[in-house]
Amino acid sequence: MSQTTANMTSWHCFPAEIRYMVLEVLMQDGCRLADFATVSREWQTTIERHNFSRIKLTPSRLANFGSMVHRNRSLVRYIWLCLELEKYDCTQCDFPFSRGMSNADNTMIITAFQDLFSHLSAWEPDGDLLLDISVHSLSDSEHWFKYLTFEPDNDSNAYGRVQHIEQSLLFKASDHHHGWITGRQPSIPSYAACHKPFDEIMGEGPFDNEQEEYKWWQQLPLVPAVTGVLLRQQNRRRWKPDALAHMFARLPGLRQIHYEPWREWDNIIQRDTDQGKCYYAGLLFSVTSIV
Repeated sequence: MSQTTANMTSWHCFPAEIRYMVLEVLMQDGCRLADFATVSREWQTTIERHNFSRIKLTPSRLANFGSMVHRNRSLVRYIWLCLELEKYDCTQCDFPFSRGMSNADNTMIITAFQDLFSHLSAWEPDGDLLLDISVHSLSDSEHWFKYLTFEPDNDSNAYGRVQHIEQSLLFKASDHHHGWITGRQPSIPSYAACHKPFDEIMGEGPFDNEQEEYKWWQQLPLVPAVTGVLLRQQNRRRWKPDALAHMFARLPGLRQIHYEPWREWDNIIQRDTDQGKCYYAGLLFSVTSIV
């Protein structure tokens, strides 16, 4: 191939609109984009902005979080703290006297909060930063509730989420033990089965009393960079109102709270929960919106 022909087929010979359209298709495809950043400086800038705008953090990734985003911290606008609990089998999925979350799960949660808040406490406020917190077990969708999903509701993964639900229900079309017959569940799961994915977070540990839990929240560093908190409906496990009040108090820059709680099973508990929400809402002077 001659030098002239090579120049004619160079990537930069394409109009900017065509180059951007190709990149846009790749970003919507859900494929790994990091390898494409070497195509050009133009692509590197766009891909880094796309990749770092939304960060998913699991406990195992928290150790390297600081070095991972050090150069591109200003691009981060959304952090999903994804806390996956231990898996469980059929001996626990609808056992009436099953204990709540395990000691290992409780320890994992408090360690993740300590690590994340320690990292974020060093960040200076720089525009909007939304913290999305979810707590779930992958087993939640393997027993009685096969339609459950855990991914955020954003446009970039909406198609993939629908595909996952359809494939999951097709693959698990018949599971008579959990009431599923040809992709349908004619009977209602038991109270114990419903309660499992709705466990209270840190409800039976790791603290011996409310005073110990309060002291633990108080020792977490302040994180002024976070401006919003998202607690999605996919997060079925329940936060205690006091725990939310303590958490929000460590976020002095908090302006928006998007909270999508499920209704409590008991009306008396629901009343106490509503009163608790009114209590912590009254303490948050910096918050301009609670949705």
